[in-house]
Amino acid sequence: MKENLEKFKSGTRYVRIVSPVTREHLTNSNEISEEYLNLRCVKFVPASGAATRMFEDLYQYLEEGKETEAITEFFSRLEEFPFYEDLKDFLLEKNLHKDRVEDRKRIIEHLLFDMKYGEYPKAFIKMNRYEDFSAMPIEEHLYEGERYLSPEDLKLHFTISPNHEKLFLSYRERALDAGKPLDMTYSFQKSSTDTVAVDLENKPFLLENGEYLYRPGGHGALIENLNDLDADVIFIKNIDNVCHRAFLEDTVDSKKKLASIGYEMKKRIDGYLLKLLENKVDLQEVKDFLLNDLHISYKGELTREKAVEFLNRPLRVCGVVKNQGEPGGGPFVLDQGDYTDLQICEKSEVDFSKEDQRMLFETSEFFNPVDLVCFVRDYKGEKFDLLRYVNEDRYFISMKSYKGKPIKALEHPGLWNGAMDRWNTLFVEVPLSTFNPVKKVNDLLSPGHRGEA
Repeated sequence: MKENLEKFKSGTRYVRIVSPVTREHLTNSNEISEEYLNLRCVKFVPASGAATRMFEDLYQYLEEGKETEAITEFFSRLEEFPFYEDLKDFLLEKNLHKDRVEDRKRIIEHLLFDMKYGEYPKAFIKMNRYEDFSAMPIEEHLYEGERYLSPEDLKLHFTISPNHEKLFLSYRERALDAGKPLDMTYSFQKSSTDTVAVDLENKPFLLENGEYLYRPGGHGALIENLNDLDADVIFIKNIDNVCHRAFLEDTVDSKKKLASIGYEMKKRIDGYLLKLLENKVDLQEVKDFLLNDLHISYKGELTREKAVEFLNRPLRVCGVVKNQGEPGGGPFVLDQGDYTDLQICEKSEVDFSKEDQRMLFETSEFFNPVDLVCFVRDYKGEKFDLLRYVNEDRYFISMKSYKGKPIKALEHPGLWNGAMDRWNTLFVEVPLSTFNPVKKVNDLLSPGHRGEA
């Protein structure tokens, strides 16, 4: 706890952006090979969050009854939602009309409370509509995974909430009953990663029973779950980013491309490491490789030991898309003290009181859609201890409330931010069609979830 309290007192430690990632920093290759399938591949999907925030416009309508632009669109296009078929019979049975104000609340209440969409995780919300059925994200992740992982040995791992364990197990049983060769595992965010909350004076917040208030430590805590996986290659993608199958080819091709690029780069890195350890390579050649291929610029005199340190790290290949103004982080070149390298950072990590930092963040050409392929074994084939590569200084402090009282919460360095700070990183541009997040329920009306061009 003492360490957590010190972080509250210190406040957020901002990163130092040197520049946004430009096309010169991207790794380009059109070569797609399936050699990566010779390795043990696992798809890792963070899926613990409930969909409550997704329906906040509907909750607000229940409380206030105010017609908003979001509510107007929701009801005017109600029949187009993937879950409409599950609503239709209720509307007919109760003789409800979506244009009658008095009926609208009953429709919303049925969706959120009777159908339990207000408490389900996003994994079990129908998001993509097809001619004869609608699919949930958990189904789409399996379908997608079969296309770029081994369909004979499909491995997926979901992080879920204990509240949703029965729901997950029920679905897994149905999937296994379908006869597919599927290894579908899950884990919970570890309670040991919870962090103490404080009041506005940075003193531990006390509950009514006198105990301290602990809160989950954010998605960065999942680095521990990632570290526990028995895998060579880990594909990471958020639960709600599932495109309609009409656009799946772009996603499949880009995943194969990321994995192929990573597979080839990993071979080159391991080759340099072996030569360095045998003292059979010129340091200038290694320095050029670090600078030109991994975009690591060391400010000092590169030694053999330092070169080994830079190369003997986990590798991640990150898909990036053109920046469309979505909220979230992006790819940047960061000053790490004695070197600069490629990183993903969030807006909250940047000191916007400094004009140069604000400008550099806001002029980023690319955006982080959370589309990663990670290589987590060293040149000897042994698993990296991923916890050794976390930059603990990249934590987050945010304002929250508990029963109406303001509190400050501490989150661990983000999973693809500070938790992977000391990884080697490649950025590869992927098609915008591969990025279809669902933040609000009306996002389900987008072409990416309806299969429209």
